Amino acid sequence: MIEAREASHAIVHRDEYAYCAHPHVVVSADGDWLIVFNMAPRRRVVLHPPEEPLYCNMLMRSADRGASWSAPQIVPGYGYLGTECAGLTVLGGGTVLLSQWLFDWFPIDLARTLKDQSRLTYPQSFMEAWLASPEHDAEDLVEADPQTLAQWVRGQGQTWVHRSANNGRSFTQSTMIDTGVFSGGYCMRSGVELGDGTLVLLLSDVPNYRQVFCVRSCDGGETWTAPSLVAAGDGHAFEEPASVLCQSGKILAIMRDNCTRHLHQVESTDGGRTWSQPQRLAIEGHPPHLLSLSDSRLLLTYGWRQPDFGIHAVVSHDEGISWDTSNTIGIRTGLPNKNLGYPATIRVNDEWFYTVYYAEDASRCSCIMATLWRLQ
Repeated sequence: MIEAREASHAIVHRDEYAYCAHPHVVVSADGDWLIVFNMAPRRRVVLHPPEEPLYCNMLMRSADRGASWSAPQIVPGYGYLGTECAGLTVLGGGTVLLSQWLFDWFPIDLARTLKDQSRLTYPQSFMEAWLASPEHDAEDLVEADPQTLAQWVRGQGQTWVHRSANNGRSFTQSTMIDTGVFSGGYCMRSGVELGDGTLVLLLSDVPNYRQVFCVRSCDGGETWTAPSLVAAGDGHAFEEPASVLCQSGKILAIMRDNCTRHLHQVESTDGGRTWSQPQRLAIEGHPPHLLSLSDSRLLLTYGWRQPDFGIHAVVSHDEGISWDTSNTIGIRTGLPNKNLGYPATIRVNDEWFYTVYYAEDASRCSCIMATLWRLQ
């Protein structure tokens, strides 16, 4: 492990009454830094988007390279509650796209009166998955009645792409993506813009979280093609992909696998129409974020939910053919517990980088945090 050089850490946003997590950061065309993240009421147990109807996506911005941040605002508006993690894609001319999955939610007594029960998931089901997840410390709750933890029912939902023409200050045009045969689609990272302007957006099949697929747009995100499969397989649960356009023109994507607990990698050499078979990487952290450096190297950032808890990164010198795991970078180490991660990194210049992530502070309040660091 190599400690990041000259690293300085900061809390970007903290709310003692809210659970804040899962950030994504981009640089808009006017130079402002934008962070989108999840926020929900703080409860006695940690519930993530598949179990909590009051999540919303919040956006804040910095005009001084992270020295200060605006107060968070809900995006795209107050009609969008019950969301998954969101992603931002920066295009030219001040256009920013916000990709968002919106769950349908119902009070439990109302849900019981609905005629079509086939598309509803009751707390007995989704809280059973929550209790079984290794991401949560739930040993003292295994005997709890799921309805004491959640008094709501999850329905299906919709995949939205919202468009801003003023560098993310407001999102005034919304398009719903047809996810076809997939159960739904959620994307928490940027899409890839090809040389001809085509956008390629990778999504997870929410709420199954087992397959990754992609859609394409040739008009800046106003319309989208039918979805096509990127990665799936028995013994795998692929989700939360991150993608990047390499200097050679290929698209490289890395995704989480909740079965093997290792990151997996795919690539496309035809603009996202077809993809290679998933390749297992020797990296157990998750989820990933990919950044292309100025010298054609790639930076992979990910959360490390094992002692010593923190945020790690590795570099590839050959467009993902290999990753220098022998020189893993510790961007942040020594965080208090495994409730952390979802890092994303932007370039400040050729030497300095800014990584945002979430973690708990000393009082067990989940915060949006950031580290400014130099790459060796």
